[in-house]
Amino acid sequence: MLQRHRELFIALAFTALAACSTNEPKDVTEQTSAATGQASVAYDFTTQSAAANWSVQNDTVMGGVSESSSTWVNKQLVFAGNLSLENNGGFVSCFGPVDEKLPSLMNGSTAIRIRATGDGKTYLFQLRGNNGTNYVQRFTSTAKKDQVYVLPLSDFTAVDWRLEGIANAPAIETSNIDQMGIYLVDKQTGPFRIAITSIDIAPKQPL
Repeated sequence: MLQRHRELFIALAFTALAACSTNEPKDVTEQTSAATGQASVAYDFTTQSAAANWSVQNDTVMGGVSESSSTWVNKQLVFAGNLSLENNGGFVSCFGPVDEKLPSLMNGSTAIRIRATGDGKTYLFQLRGNNGTNYVQRFTSTAKKDQVYVLPLSDFTAVDWRLEGIANAPAIETSNIDQMGIYLVDKQTGPFRIAITSIDIAPKQPL
């Protein structure tokens, strides 16, 4: 586990100044008519215990000066701080623990639903597999508005430990996913704040 983080930090120190993808984030705001099926709750941050083991990792490990924190405020997990490009920096991240319940919850799912109050910045959500695979998808938050963002699993992109896309990668294998996290990258310097109420897993829709 420690090795996984160490490899990620080293690579991001050299790649954080560039966007990880040229693709524009899709409009993933949930529409009322799309909210069908009963989602499984992965993390309900209205309870403090759900946020207890989430922690941040910043570019400071390689000399950058970006700052971030994860705190529990008003029944939300608040990921906030300041992103800087100084000293070859340019990334902040917040990850939950490796979670043994996620593979069974993710198996057969179709989307991730994030309920959050954002700041207008575009965040990168990552799913990590217990087999070393990593998949990411961006979503653009709406400033000062509590809403649900739907990230279809079909739109996640496979990346290596440098967050660079992997050509011809297989589709995401949901039963391997055991960790979730969120990044701010793409040279979006300055203060940031996203307050997450919950992360749900949408089930496969009936035929």
